[in-house]
Amino acid sequence: MKKLKENPDFIPCIAVQGDEMLGGFPFNWHVTRAIERIQNNLEQVERSVVQIGPPGIGADSSKLDEEFLPKANLTRPIIMVRMRPEFFRLIDGNHRVAKARREGVKELPAYYLTQEQHPQFFTSMEMNKRYVEYWNGKLKDFKKDKGRWGVVGEVRV
Repeated sequence: MKKLKENPDFIPCIAVQGDEMLGGFPFNWHVTRAIERIQNNLEQVERSVVQIGPPGIGADSSKLDEEFLPKANLTRPIIMVRMRPEFFRLIDGNHRVAKARREGVKELPAYYLTQEQHPQFFTSMEMNKRYVEYWNGKLKDFKKDKGRWGVVGEVRV
């Protein structure tokens, strides 16, 4: 893995009504645009699976729309983004993960976006710079620790 450089041509993804967004300080992703780009460039995106932990472990499901949960399509890949050398974050698929946990499903299909791919879906100019600084700091720590905190082979959501 290598250091990132700020993209001088970065253009943030601006939301319009009906677009799906995810995030909070300090990073926000335009999920609708990410899904479109993945579908149009499948050969450029890694597809694999993610291991699903049992209920009670991981994200707080109290924020989910319970009426939508039964409609969640477990065959549709979730989207994971590499936030740090040893860590991926779920940006699309919270309902699918919650449904999988409740039904005892052990893994889901997933698209994995690299540290170079996912920043194109940030929603403001500041996020590009902030993420480059964040990544490079985490990469330095990861190398200093010789990767001993790294996750190999699976990501638990």
